[in-house]
Amino acid sequence: MPEGILIDYNDGRPVMAITAGLRAPSFCTNFSGRGTAGNQMTISTPLTPGSQVIVVPTKPAEVQEIIDNQVFLQIPVSMASVVRNGNSGVIINGGPQFGYNLIPQDWRGTVLEILPAGTYNTGLLVADSTDFTAISNNAKLMTCAWVGQWVVNGSRALPVSGIPFARWDNGGVSVGFDGTNIIVRDTNYTGADDVTGSVTLDLVIFNNTAPVGGDGITMTNSAGQVTFSTLKRPFIYERLLTVSDSNQTVGTSFTQLCFVGSNSRKIGDYDNVRFKGMIRSGSNIRAGLSRVVGNYYNQGFNNNFNQNIAMPILVLPPMY
Repeated sequence: MPEGILIDYNDGRPVMAITAGLRAPSFCTNFSGRGTAGNQMTISTPLTPGSQVIVVPTKPAEVQEIIDNQVFLQIPVSMASVVRNGNSGVIINGGPQFGYNLIPQDWRGTVLEILPAGTYNTGLLVADSTDFTAISNNAKLMTCAWVGQWVVNGSRALPVSGIPFARWDNGGVSVGFDGTNIIVRDTNYTGADDVTGSVTLDLVIFNNTAPVGGDGITMTNSAGQVTFSTLKRPFIYERLLTVSDSNQTVGTSFTQLCFVGSNSRKIGDYDNVRFKGMIRSGSNIRAGLSRVVGNYYNQGFNNNFNQNIAMPILVLPPMY
């Protein structure tokens, strides 16, 4: 194990290892709803000057239906990138729409920031010769609201509200999240129907709940408020991951759940349009077909597409 801080509560949960290279982002705001312009959404929230902004996409992909020259078309509308808007918020830009400029109808997510070094006047610093982890007592850290095994047969709501992360080992299903429910589909089925699958997840959920002091490490601010505690394990991530159709190695880490794209393919005279979830087998993860959006008569036109979100998701260390 790399050098750092090791905390073991001897409660059956994994040990908590805080090592250089991990990041503890500060919560800014949740967002949801309609975009503010074509293929774009502006979120207003105060940002710390010099911070690094991260958007956690919980509902980053949708499919809209339009009529063009009396032809019904299904168009993917998905998050692609985030741009800082000074210190007043962020602008999320969408991916390709085949020349259309559709307004997102229901993008959802959370804005976080990595506080700049100047704010770390009081807190916890773990460093080596090349990297560091800094946790400030000025940060608003999300905490672990729920952790455990969660069996999903087709669809299941979260046990508590928040951002879900999971790990599993089942190459025969795809796992996604629609903003409310975890969605599991059978990837061995290649037809047009919406065939469900079953999976057992190691699930962990984070939300903006105040940390609670106790055994381990606790930090408070000048007002005496607890801002960091290892008792209710804080939200710490190890890296960002842009999900593709090719396998990428994630080991035993937790990956954020969401729909990571959409797909349209011809089956007979119909376009079978689906969202895309994630397939995880062993230590590898990739995008795969998920819930059916609809089957649309294609009128002889080619409306095929296969689009993954360019917005990266978060990967958490296996310590929850």
